[in-house]
Amino acid sequence: MRGRMPSQFRVDLSVTRGNAREFELWRDGLGPMFAMDALDATSRSSFAIEATGYQFSDVAIVSGRSSAALFRRDPLTIARGALDHISLLIYTEGGCALDIEGRSTEVQAGDVCFLDLSRPVTLRAPDYASLTLILPRATLQPYVDDLDTLHGRILRKSRPLNAMLVSHLEKLFAEAPALNAADGAVAAKGTAALIAAFAGASDDGRDVIARSNSAATLLTFRRHIENHLGDLDLGPGSLYRRFGVSRATLFRAFEPMGGVGRYILQRRLERARRLITDPAGAHHRVGAIALQCGFGNASVFSRAFQRAFGVSPTELRAAVGRDGFSEAAFSGDQGFASMGRWLLGLDSGRA
Repeated sequence: MRGRMPSQFRVDLSVTRGNAREFELWRDGLGPMFAMDALDATSRSSFAIEATGYQFSDVAIVSGRSSAALFRRDPLTIARGALDHISLLIYTEGGCALDIEGRSTEVQAGDVCFLDLSRPVTLRAPDYASLTLILPRATLQPYVDDLDTLHGRILRKSRPLNAMLVSHLEKLFAEAPALNAADGAVAAKGTAALIAAFAGASDDGRDVIARSNSAATLLTFRRHIENHLGDLDLGPGSLYRRFGVSRATLFRAFEPMGGVGRYILQRRLERARRLITDPAGAHHRVGAIALQCGFGNASVFSRAFQRAFGVSPTELRAAVGRDGFSEAAFSGDQGFASMGRWLLGLDSGRA
């Protein structure tokens, strides 16, 4: 599979109970998403997990069961992974204690919990089985009025609409092996629309966990950046002028993400990658996409893209156009490594 860019791939993971090497591989692979550990030394010595995940059209869906574990997404993890995704978490067995920005609550089996992976969160889960869907923020953006209110929202199992959403996600996982690139894109958009309809029905917002003032400021900056990625002059200076904030305030807000310039570059590259691999945009020239994403110089764009994803924009476009639909499957050590690249948005088809 070296050099290929699968439009859909499967990863099978397992940690044999008490296998320290596999446990560390699992922690490393999960690193872009969570700083993870067993609850204590005893739990680590008997830790085990089995999981299967699929990625298609920038959407990932994972089902599995695991021993008790602690998951933290702190500022360092956020900066290192730079994920701008929304996760839907359903515990089919067990649940977790959830802490978000100083507020705590319990997630029970059957509840649907929304997490914004650009913001801090801690989960403490006993032995559990779960189904997780991960979507780029941009996929949900056209459908959800205020994505920033999703972080920590819980759709309780008792709500009839919750059962419909859970059933849809279970069906999506069951059908994932058969989805090609075009079908995957349609499924992703349909799922986003469904989420929007159900997310608005969560006790009129009573389950939304409050945000801190600093988080609200960062999210205001981020919304503006996302809406203006195509502006060639987007940068610290334009943000100073737009929001009337000091240089120190702006850089303090983006410090966990490696700085405002690095964040803007990452978002531009991710948007470019998404547009290049979208079958609906196959007729758009790579140079036009670069300009649309705020890159005024095609050579600068190509070099930055190559560094970020390990493949040039034209190579990626050619691979997607040539294969249309291709599938790759990874397991064992390769599965753990592929999961890490997958979470970082890199080419998981390159072993």
